[in-house]
Amino acid sequence: METTMRNLLALGLAATVYAQTCQVTTVATTPPATGTGVELSSYSYCGGSLNVSVFIENVNYNKVVSLYYTNAQNQSTPLSVISLGYQNSIADTNYETWGANTPVYIDGVTELLNLTYQAVDIGKTYTQILDLAVTASGAPAPTLPSPPKPYATPNDFQNTITKWLAVEDGSESEIAFTRMFLNIQPAIPGAVNGTVVAARSGPSYDQKDPDYEYDWVRDSSLTMEVVNTLYAAASKKQKSAYESILFNYAAARAFEQTELGLQTGLGEPKFYMNNTIFLVEYSADSPPHIGPWGRPQNDGPATAAITLIEFANAYLANGGSLATVKSKIYDSTAHPEAAPVQKDLLFVASNWTSSSFDLWEEESSDHFYTRMVQRRALLQGAAFATKMGDSATSTTLSSAATALTATLSQFWDPNRQTLLYEYGPVLRDKSSYLDIAVILGVIHGYNNDGVYGYTNDQVLSSALRISTSFISVYPIAARHKDASGHTLAPPIGRYPEDVYNGVGTATNGGNPWYLATAAMAQFMYSASSSYTSAASLVVTATSKPFFDYYAPNAKVVAGQTYSKKVNSKAFKEIISALNGWGDAYMQTIRYYTPANGHLSEEIDRNTGVAVGAADLTWSYASLLTASFARAEAKGDNQYVRKLANVGVMPNT
Repeated sequence: METTMRNLLALGLAATVYAQTCQVTTVATTPPATGTGVELSSYSYCGGSLNVSVFIENVNYNKVVSLYYTNAQNQSTPLSVISLGYQNSIADTNYETWGANTPVYIDGVTELLNLTYQAVDIGKTYTQILDLAVTASGAPAPTLPSPPKPYATPNDFQNTITKWLAVEDGSESEIAFTRMFLNIQPAIPGAVNGTVVAARSGPSYDQKDPDYEYDWVRDSSLTMEVVNTLYAAASKKQKSAYESILFNYAAARAFEQTELGLQTGLGEPKFYMNNTIFLVEYSADSPPHIGPWGRPQNDGPATAAITLIEFANAYLANGGSLATVKSKIYDSTAHPEAAPVQKDLLFVASNWTSSSFDLWEEESSDHFYTRMVQRRALLQGAAFATKMGDSATSTTLSSAATALTATLSQFWDPNRQTLLYEYGPVLRDKSSYLDIAVILGVIHGYNNDGVYGYTNDQVLSSALRISTSFISVYPIAARHKDASGHTLAPPIGRYPEDVYNGVGTATNGGNPWYLATAAMAQFMYSASSSYTSAASLVVTATSKPFFDYYAPNAKVVAGQTYSKKVNSKAFKEIISALNGWGDAYMQTIRYYTPANGHLSEEIDRNTGVAVGAADLTWSYASLLTASFARAEAKGDNQYVRKLANVGVMPNT
């Protein structure tokens, strides 16, 4: 009952509580014989939630356990699957109890089809055929709620945020700039040029837990994308330092690609700071073994390629050598130990259809974020390969991009009015299907070609449902203003059901993240810029709830086009509201930033204190990219240049 209600509240459902009388069907009370692998213990469909308990034989470390069922239309789809999680070990046996309690009422359930247990480490799959009819019991299943009413109507840019992000000594933008670069090619034992430490948390730092003293492929590439933005904007005097860092990054990425012992090819997610593969020493008497981790993560090769392609283009525009670009960035065939981009691009073209782990490293499936960054890499890569005179690779990438683009529509769920973070099983209790990864997918993967951009109606609907889902989850979200009366937007986490608290997991343990909150700020600013550039916008039935929440004073009507010239008052109201909410998300970050300006990974959901990994590099990178988007929305075309010209101090 407690888990069911927690999930319902995470969905923002009406608070009508019914007494639950659940009909539980018990199939087996004791674990089966050794070698069976998996067996259903019990199940119920109560109050709209499917509650399942199964026995799993503990034959290896990495386990993927899934229950397949038919929906209300008696169909089996990639959405009619739930992923089960570990619950406890069973004494005196080699079995564990796994289970899930997941609301499935939106799609419905009529029959349990089968259980599958993938023992990943030993390459073995166990299956139990069920074919069990499911009867509903308990309270009536709820319906999908409408988004909440807005608690504020912020408008226009705020001077406090302009000052906080100004390019001047002691501002948050300069603190973020400095702290981010301290984590690039960091001054810690064994760190090599071109690497990025994920946080100042681990063996070499005062804070030992959590251990983030690794170079994550994704985090590094997103950080280096910020470096490239600074490089492109910097004056000639400052460019050389950024250029050196980016060439070092290209070399480091090439080294990762050729590292011996890669378990999942180029989808290997993280490396030690000496750029060797992540291993775990099981005992002093045994050689190192590959450590358990969420492998592969196929977004990394895509984001790495995007960053280096954009650097190469900026370098060439600055008068750089084409031969240097080929030998040190692009041509992996002729220069496999130095030039990584061609290899990463061909990996994306060959592997985009394969399931991989998400950016939170929790679930293997087909992910919206991964597909978006892969698409951008393929499209940019095709154009870049042509520039490099490599028509064969360009053709391969273009073909893959066309095929990938055709799959993106499957992520839209009209029942939930949101883009699914993944097209596959629910991650245990992650039943809302809401995840800020969707917005990050737009930020990092949009190719400026109209495909799932900032003004797409499905993206707008998703942004609303994702951002407002945290209001009922985090106690600190009840604070709507700071001491000076500035509106605080809801703090944003990864997903409403998150249980990771920065060092481990706990019930109701998930917290807001600085980078997630910054992502919503950036989204608002970029939507504002997109509409301003187009000088008009169209409101649809799908996007109307977004405008009703964020710009209620515009009083938009579905089916209406709002033009800067024709409907100037409503259009200006929408732009002002988007900028105002962008600053409201920034105000939230500002309010919960410690006095020293250092950004950790998370914000404690109860106290507002910074928690988790110290000086998370991605937190700083996301604050900077949000500030860049804000400057663009304001029409300040000198902001990035001013920050870039602050200059990089060498790490010593």
